[in-house]
Amino acid sequence: MTIGDMYRTNAMTTFLLILINLGLFTLNRLAWTVLGLLCLGGALFLAFRQGMAYGHEASGILKTVEKAQDPQSPTHGQLDRKLIGRAWSVTTGIRAVLACALLPYVVGAAYIACSLLNVEKLVMPLRLASWVLAAPFWPVVLPWYNTFDRLTGVVAAVLMISPFLLPLSTFAGYMQGPRLWERSEKAMAEGKRRAKAKSRVVRKKTVPRSQRPEI
Repeated sequence: MTIGDMYRTNAMTTFLLILINLGLFTLNRLAWTVLGLLCLGGALFLAFRQGMAYGHEASGILKTVEKAQDPQSPTHGQLDRKLIGRAWSVTTGIRAVLACALLPYVVGAAYIACSLLNVEKLVMPLRLASWVLAAPFWPVVLPWYNTFDRLTGVVAAVLMISPFLLPLSTFAGYMQGPRLWERSEKAMAEGKRRAKAKSRVVRKKTVPRSQRPEI
């Protein structure tokens, strides 16, 4: 996984959630709350699963990179930098989270700052932009809070926290990569051992018995 991979995945998921929630916004409050929470929960779960896939792939690349670092390896010094950049790394995961959260976080922070400083010309467009970017997460607070036309503590909390939720879900799955890789390698090794043992049994059964001379 690269930072770009995670950014594109999260951007597409966020875009789809925004479209869905803009449609649900036209329904009644209860429908938006229930359906919006279901969509958000599904998106977070899929982001986690996607992160697991990224992590598993990146862990396999990391093992290849580690082997290539051995001077005795035939691939020593021959790996492409792009391939090395896809190797599993906590730093890569954290940077990807920050890259995914950057735009909505900056827009939300700008709206909060302009509202506190009474910059009237910017408050309305920034409010609209931040509201749209955070649309997938408003159903979380709808049961207790149904107005978002002015800056409050709840609105500020949603704007500052929501940009990180999807990326962190992907990151949580990504962090499972080394464990998943070891499990899959162990399963493959056990499968090969079973196949060899089975083939030996089959060969023993099919060996023809030597015929004894009749007396």
